[in-house]
Amino acid sequence: METNDKIKQRRLMKKFIEDYQSYYDELELSYLKDNLEIEPSDRNIPDILRQILCELNFLKDEDNIYLHFSNLIEQLFGLDKHIIEIGGGVIPSLSKIIALRQKDGSITVYDPRLITESTSSNLILKKEKFDMKTITSNCDLLVGFMPKDATEIIINKACLEKKDFIITLCSDGLSDEDDYYEDNEEFVHSIICNATRRVSENSLGMLEKTYLKSLGPAYPIIYNKR
Repeated sequence: METNDKIKQRRLMKKFIEDYQSYYDELELSYLKDNLEIEPSDRNIPDILRQILCELNFLKDEDNIYLHFSNLIEQLFGLDKHIIEIGGGVIPSLSKIIALRQKDGSITVYDPRLITESTSSNLILKKEKFDMKTITSNCDLLVGFMPKDATEIIINKACLEKKDFIITLCSDGLSDEDDYYEDNEEFVHSIICNATRRVSENSLGMLEKTYLKSLGPAYPIIYNKR
């Protein structure tokens, strides 16, 4: 027998997908429609679905990895500054949480697929790709949550402009077309080795690595510590 919560979840998710279907491709829409009643506590939910669950308030605090990552950012760097998130996805769930918690500063999020409906004055939405030419002069911290192919851009940009950074690496960040690495483990190892060297060479302190309990060791988090 269905619970009221599951009925509500299915109804609200179905409406959201109908309202914003233009932001997803055919395969993504098929997946979303097939998972209207997914258990929100499932750790393996992909971001396109997890973001919707977060937006509709179906994620409990203990299951909300965007909240957990924002807690870590606050602990390591503080939130009351000018932050840029790269690769925020269709729904900027992480940036929305950070914006609500900021007492000062702002957060700007970049993604070509972004839904540009701002909820607060300190949340700046950029429906465009972040690259090495993007202006970051007013930025104190660069953030990436599983930014996949933007990971190296964040590291290179931070080192070039002497910015602090923190990134949750994605265990499936290796693209299908990339035959340089044997597997994702080798890809992640290469990213960490390169970041360690770049941070040291550019006087950004030392590269540190940690994990979120809610994500596990498949998703290491790297950041510079001055």
